[in-house]
Amino acid sequence: MIRILLVDDHAVVRAGYRQLLECAPEYQVVAEASSAACGYRRFLECAPDVVITDLSLPGVGGIELLRRLSARQPDLKALAFSVHEEPMFVNRAFAAGALGYVSKRSAPDTLVAAVDSVAHGREFLSPDLAGTRQQQRRPDDALHRLSQREFEIFRQIAEGRSVRDIASGLCISGKTVSNHYSQIRLKLGLRSAAEMARLAIVAGVVRV
Repeated sequence: MIRILLVDDHAVVRAGYRQLLECAPEYQVVAEASSAACGYRRFLECAPDVVITDLSLPGVGGIELLRRLSARQPDLKALAFSVHEEPMFVNRAFAAGALGYVSKRSAPDTLVAAVDSVAHGREFLSPDLAGTRQQQRRPDDALHRLSQREFEIFRQIAEGRSVRDIASGLCISGKTVSNHYSQIRLKLGLRSAAEMARLAIVAGVVRV
């Protein structure tokens, strides 16, 4: 039996995942979560074999959740399931600890195949994303200059979250967030949070 944790902020989506996966007798969804914080707690409580997480979660995002889980469990078997199809998201998810990545427009049987591969320790990338991991970074692709932590803070600032909320969600001090904010602006050549928000929208990091 492959025990699964589902992390997605939409209850209807989670219900669909559960119904699809539990059609196969070898899969059991043992826990669900609607946020990264809840997902981390449920992971510690249930010790699932596979984690399936969306990347666009409220507050702390799915990439940061993957980073935390893989730091806790280096042999993590996790699958990112996301609307984001840009190479930047695919590469960051794998770098954070994902073993598989599936776009949300994939056929249902693709998700099932991905779970099977990840559960057995094999990397999986949905066919519609073929080649994204091999795409080279462009010198002008500014967001690739950010570390994983900087990218997460950039995303949350672009969403309009306060320094206090970001610090609380990431379990770091407000001063550390402010220092990262200054470094992000320097790396990206931006002057304000409003400019960050515009860049995030253009890059597809934040959807409106």
